[in-house]
Amino acid sequence: MKPLLYVALAVRLVSVFVVQTSYVPDETWQCTEVAHKLVFGTGHLTWEWKEGLRSYLHPLLFAIPLKLVKVLNIDTAWMVVLIPRLFQAAISFLNDVLLYRLVVKLYGHPQATYVLIMQISSWYLFYVSPRPLVNNLEMFLITATLNLWPTRYNDVVTYPAVSAAAISVAIRPTTVLVWLVLGIHYLLTCPERYSLSSVSKACVVGVPTLICTTFLDTFMYSKPTLVFYNFLNFNMFNSAVYGSHPWHWYLSQGLPGLLGTHMIFIVIAFVQRRNYLRQFMAVVISSVALFSAISHKEFRFLQHLMPIFMIWAGLGLHWLSRHMNKSTLYMIIIGHTLVNAIVAFYISFFHQRGTISVIHDLSARATDGDNIVFLMPCHSTPFHSHMHQDGVGMRFLDCSPGYDQHEESLFYDAPLKWWSNYRETTQVKGSEYVVIFEEALYEMHTKLKETGYAMIKRYFHAHFLVDDRLGQHLLLYEKLF
Repeated sequence: MKPLLYVALAVRLVSVFVVQTSYVPDETWQCTEVAHKLVFGTGHLTWEWKEGLRSYLHPLLFAIPLKLVKVLNIDTAWMVVLIPRLFQAAISFLNDVLLYRLVVKLYGHPQATYVLIMQISSWYLFYVSPRPLVNNLEMFLITATLNLWPTRYNDVVTYPAVSAAAISVAIRPTTVLVWLVLGIHYLLTCPERYSLSSVSKACVVGVPTLICTTFLDTFMYSKPTLVFYNFLNFNMFNSAVYGSHPWHWYLSQGLPGLLGTHMIFIVIAFVQRRNYLRQFMAVVISSVALFSAISHKEFRFLQHLMPIFMIWAGLGLHWLSRHMNKSTLYMIIIGHTLVNAIVAFYISFFHQRGTISVIHDLSARATDGDNIVFLMPCHSTPFHSHMHQDGVGMRFLDCSPGYDQHEESLFYDAPLKWWSNYRETTQVKGSEYVVIFEEALYEMHTKLKETGYAMIKRYFHAHFLVDDRLGQHLLLYEKLF
């Protein structure tokens, strides 16, 4: 194995222990929370799982290592959190290896080395590499399929390539755009004798693969469920329930934030007319255009394009390597890596840390019969997948769509009224804990102290807030009388 790949392996392993912050709720609520329910019987299924918007393929994959932990009887809360992160880090490393092999195939070993440098140095890829997000698996499947995809005139579409593409679509339906663009490009440029066989392979292998995944989801949901249709229908027409952004967000904020200093090398690659492959450009343009048309936007929605961006950045760095002396090139690489390392460390270790720290403490502090109430925006903290205690009651503010006003909104409109109703209808056998942001809802802090709650720990959360309902610090209260 190339020495630089050992560096990639070390970076992915280090990320498991350095990344101690929260990114998005989906990293736990749509994966390990579901896997925890499948393996241990406890876990909360969000409304998406009741509406058939998610495929069980992703959480089932993470249920495998959790099941092994259970069988070996080493299922402590720490292990239940650690093992899925190690499993995801392994997938991220395999993605690095496959990207390197893809570039060797497309351009050669020198270019592949520089692409791998860009891949390893990305602050964003370090930040997400241990998180069990479906976007990580989507990116891996795309990189794996591109290794199998025909890239030369006389190459043919293979059955494994079609199968891998179909699985990626089953797990993340929006990936269908990638394969539509690449498939059309192939049919327009391949020898005529290959066209019919390629279409037949897509029908013979791709369609049955999607049918099998549909049967799997139908079995898991206990009712006929077409995740592909449900997912696309909701995200194309109803995604604004998660918040909306202007059409230009990906161009003005998303891509610059996602790529950072990598954009410099991408610009160099295009200015110097490096061989960036037209089909990859078509994938990027079509994907950015599609996601720009959807109201709700997030950095991770374009994560599946990162392999292409890293290839372009690596080609830019390769051009520099041929037009400057080694000492200057090394200074550029060191400077670029240092900037990304600083950003990666800060956002991985400090930014939005409190919601992770408090749930780790509670998993060690709370015992059977205790109760925990999270008075903060819904899904702010992980749930059963991190607590791993059957006998502890937990309550968060529900924000499922479909109601005139969901529970989270009711609480923030009248927090004291909501709390009074909660206390009248809830019986607690053991201790009761309340988690709330320090800089929000001052009347609730006063109410808690007046009714026998004492603040027992304060957690740093973030310097920069992304929502006015959040705070820079979290407080953990316990009822003493």
